[in-house]
Amino acid sequence: MKTWLKKQIQFFRGLFLLKQFKGQALKAINQSDIVFFFPFYHTGGAERVHLNIVQALINKKCAVIFTQGSATTNFLNDFKQVATVVELNPILNKRSKYINGKLKNLLANTINSSASITHVFGCNSVYFYKILPLFNSLKIKLDLIHALAENDERARVLAETAKYINTRVVINKKAKIGLKHIYLNHDIDEHYINNITIISNGVNISKNDDLKVVNKVYNPIKIGYIGRWSDEKRPNIFLEIAQLVKEKHPKVQFVMAGTGMKSNIESINTAGVSFLGELTTNEDLKNLYKSLNIIVICSEYEGFPMVLMEAMPFEVVPVCTNVGGISEHIINNQNGILIDNIDNKELAKEFTKVINVCIEQNTILKKMAKQASSYAFSHFDISKFNLAYKQLFNT
Repeated sequence: MKTWLKKQIQFFRGLFLLKQFKGQALKAINQSDIVFFFPFYHTGGAERVHLNIVQALINKKCAVIFTQGSATTNFLNDFKQVATVVELNPILNKRSKYINGKLKNLLANTINSSASITHVFGCNSVYFYKILPLFNSLKIKLDLIHALAENDERARVLAETAKYINTRVVINKKAKIGLKHIYLNHDIDEHYINNITIISNGVNISKNDDLKVVNKVYNPIKIGYIGRWSDEKRPNIFLEIAQLVKEKHPKVQFVMAGTGMKSNIESINTAGVSFLGELTTNEDLKNLYKSLNIIVICSEYEGFPMVLMEAMPFEVVPVCTNVGGISEHIINNQNGILIDNIDNKELAKEFTKVINVCIEQNTILKKMAKQASSYAFSHFDISKFNLAYKQLFNT
């Protein structure tokens, strides 16, 4: 009886929210030029890129539809400053097939009937791919793929939706090659490969006084992990590296900052690593980058981490697994160090070896730091990113 009553209450709450949604939200979406479907606005590299895309289109009227519940509100206000923000999760989480079906049709009909909407863009949103077939041929459909894992679980969806997408954006050559393989493995017509375009990410680093690094400290060396605690990023490997390095160099400092780490705080403390929290402000992040000498990326797969783009201008040397598009920018032993993506049991030992060399021969580290900064200023400025997305949405 209690379960039935709970379901009934959820259903009527969902109906009430749907009725509210029909009013102001749908009207705002209908009057937009571009509609985006993103899952989250919490802290993350992907979320930062999504915000950058919308900010690049300041001359367009944008609506951003968030399809899942976010862990924090870190980027919410930033999105609200440049777009109309609509959240679907309060309705979708009622888990009513009837209500969710109504919602999907309402959204599709609103977008299709709009005289102003020219483009619909999605990234990392399962909901976007579910609603995608409902958009008519007058709307230009685009999506963004940040990275592809080996045997990526999204392969079938990406193959099945290729025929609906006018332009599919990837951030590097490695992702484009991965998409080609997915298409060929699923017998997708090769002409859809021509719809894939590369737009590299960027960060705001041009002529910024805040990026000046004065008297970088190399004693003690400080090494950081910045990101979320998730399996593919292998933060446990970073903790193992910290323990191994400290056995030989106990004064070296290891720090972690990011989301999802509080539940692992005991493991972090045991490894002798300092947890700095989420660090949601640009000022806090800049101060951290200025204090770091090395940033570790030990991920199983990546696109190209935003954290590298942000850290390298501050003379922070990347030490990374050679995955995704990382080797397209990191030249081994010049502006960073690449580690083969070997078995987990040996990976920490390989990282430890090269980090110990950097500690013991910090003239080499200092040289790489200067080269990392120089490369970042030459390649990562956001102006190229902004221009590419403006051109994409003017097509």
